[in-house]
Amino acid sequence: MPIPVPPQPGPSSRQGPFRPIATQDLSRFPRPVIAGNRSFGWRAAWYLVNALFFQSSLFALIPSRAKAAILRGFGAKVGPGLVCKPRVTIKYPWLLEIGAHVWLGERVWIDNPGPVRIGAHVCISQGVRIVTGSHDWARGDFRFFARPIEIGDSVWITAHRVLRPGAVVPPRVVVLGDVSAGDGRGPRAASDGASSEGGVR
Repeated sequence: MPIPVPPQPGPSSRQGPFRPIATQDLSRFPRPVIAGNRSFGWRAAWYLVNALFFQSSLFALIPSRAKAAILRGFGAKVGPGLVCKPRVTIKYPWLLEIGAHVWLGERVWIDNPGPVRIGAHVCISQGVRIVTGSHDWARGDFRFFARPIEIGDSVWITAHRVLRPGAVVPPRVVVLGDVSAGDGRGPRAASDGASSEGGVR
């Protein structure tokens, strides 16, 4: 059963860095159900492969074409011409689609308990975080939710940006700030949206 998505406030609701939230009782946290996830065996195997050939600063120096083949073997859809630098983290490759000639810089973190689609000819610079999952702070049980993220063709995401659950980046733009759900008209340096900013798992 899909996890319900909490409402997201619009741009006019931007405030400072703090928001009031419900009193948290983490003992009531419901176990997340991730649509399309694979078995424990698949996840354990990917954890080891990810650590060895993607997150490592040494073994991750293998050619990017080998990394693309590994990702495809774990269920990712990967176009030709992938450039994947060392120390990249990908949570679930079976929920990842990468177009042709995509560059992933060092320390890119794709934390994707929800689907991520990256278009063709996209440069994702070092330290970018693409995060599809978060928590509903309006609920005392801190319920988890996930929303897909989509990045259009011919996009440059500059270093250390954060794409939050539900973010949509249109084609042919440079991203100079963090992006939240509802920012499809264009990226903003400031972020908003209660649940999309919650503590990410």
